[in-house]
Amino acid sequence: MEAASHDPRVERPLAGIRVLAVENFIAAPFATMWLADAGAEVVKIETREGGDFSRSTSPVKPGVDGKPSGLAFLRTNRNKKSVTLDLKHAEGKRIFKALAGEADVVIENLRPNVMDRLGLGYAELSALNPRLIYGAISGFGHDDIAPGPFGDFPAFDIVGQAMSGLMYRPERSGDRPTYLGFSLADIECGVLALYGVVLALLHRERTGKGKKVDIAMYDASLMLNEISIAMYSATKRTSPPGVHAVTAPFGTYRARDGYIVIAVLGEHIWKRFAVAIGRPALIDDPRFEDGMARKRHVDALNLEIDAWLGDKTRDAALEALRAAGVPCSTVNDVPDLFECPHVAARRMLMTLDDPVWGAIQVAGNPVKMSDVAEPEAKLPPRLGEHNGEVLREWLGMSEADIGELEAQQAI
Repeated sequence: MEAASHDPRVERPLAGIRVLAVENFIAAPFATMWLADAGAEVVKIETREGGDFSRSTSPVKPGVDGKPSGLAFLRTNRNKKSVTLDLKHAEGKRIFKALAGEADVVIENLRPNVMDRLGLGYAELSALNPRLIYGAISGFGHDDIAPGPFGDFPAFDIVGQAMSGLMYRPERSGDRPTYLGFSLADIECGVLALYGVVLALLHRERTGKGKKVDIAMYDASLMLNEISIAMYSATKRTSPPGVHAVTAPFGTYRARDGYIVIAVLGEHIWKRFAVAIGRPALIDDPRFEDGMARKRHVDALNLEIDAWLGDKTRDAALEALRAAGVPCSTVNDVPDLFECPHVAARRMLMTLDDPVWGAIQVAGNPVKMSDVAEPEAKLPPRLGEHNGEVLREWLGMSEADIGELEAQQAI
């Protein structure tokens, strides 16, 4: 396989693509950050006072100006530019429309219809720029694409996890559903928005026409629960929490010095596994004849596995299983990631040298490509840092024009 180039002069895949982002918190900022990593020029449109809400969402530290600097903002805004614009001000609207006329993509994650009520929605902008791609992320989608009953109800990540059934999937004590503890629904929205925008860019190359991409958090979360949906449709039964819907063993097991995971999916791997743990007779045991049977008799199966693991270290158990071609691994906690040789080799931790927080490591970009350098670790922009630069370069404004907008408090 050809190794990825680390020459920063190599043109990135989306070089020349201009993106306007009207975004807050996590979902849309992740999507636009990945577009920026791929070489797009991403201009983040922010309110004059405060900007993206994640700038002031705890945990925060005060900057030299005394204003809060949120750690969350560092996670999702590298390699972007910031322009402040009052979208309720007549001049602010005029400037936004002018910028959209020069853009390839607009991405927003406001509540549905907010941009429409401002006169800045897809219908208005596409009339000005028919090649424009408009990506919208919301809790339940936009009515002009696929209307649903929940309209513009507010939604955060936990709502997507709750409504999609995902909170019933983890192991837990008692009947209380469990939040997964990270922004799974938000990040999935970002992934799907990015996918939709790139599809639309490809289609535009063929047709010359833009389109709207509508991503609902509920939909994105439901997709992640797809195996449980298919199994319930077929069997009218739900799987116990933490149990794979169609197979066993598939979960965590304790070795002498800590936990490992074992993942047996398919009868060819089951046979390898039974031999690897020194129990070849299990292959012909009718209780374990296939994945569904093993799931039904998982307690009996676990006794066999626990007996094998009881005197083994994690390394010894993993060595035996891997030698047999059985998927398995240690169970890492977050501190382990900072010591993992794979994470280091694949550059999956990126250091941002932030003036407020210091050197902060954030998750890197998981998309590796031949002849494309790793994305830079440019700091997220200061609020309004690129007002003059963007207005000059995109719209040809003079310093006097920009000064007038500042005086009117439109920017």
